[in-house]
Amino acid sequence: MSDAKLVGGSEADRKQLLQLLDDYIEANEHFDWERLAPIWSELPEATFFNLNGHTYNGADHWRRLWAFYRQNVKGSYWTPFDIGGTITGDMAVIWCQRDTRRKWVGKDQPPRDI
Repeated sequence: MSDAKLVGGSEADRKQLLQLLDDYIEANEHFDWERLAPIWSELPEATFFNLNGHTYNGADHWRRLWAFYRQNVKGSYWTPFDIGGTITGDMAVIWCQRDTRRKWVGKDQPPRDI
């Protein structure tokens, strides 16, 4: 992740933000909510934007999705590229591209709205 293009913040801030991205990717590999929980906000109005284009309102919405995936999808680690982000004051945002593959292992076809 050394080629990340992060703007603002200190070197320590940028390093911490990249570590949080890596922590997310590792938690996402196994749909491990316990590992993800310290990263995400528990505020009910918090909105999360997934890399697949879906929006999740509140951590509980995200937890339900991962509970479903954990039972029905075999995840994989994915390596981010084209990482960018901005750090200003107490707020940071980070984004990236990814190449990942998942395998559906559930008994039924996945619902269209996940």
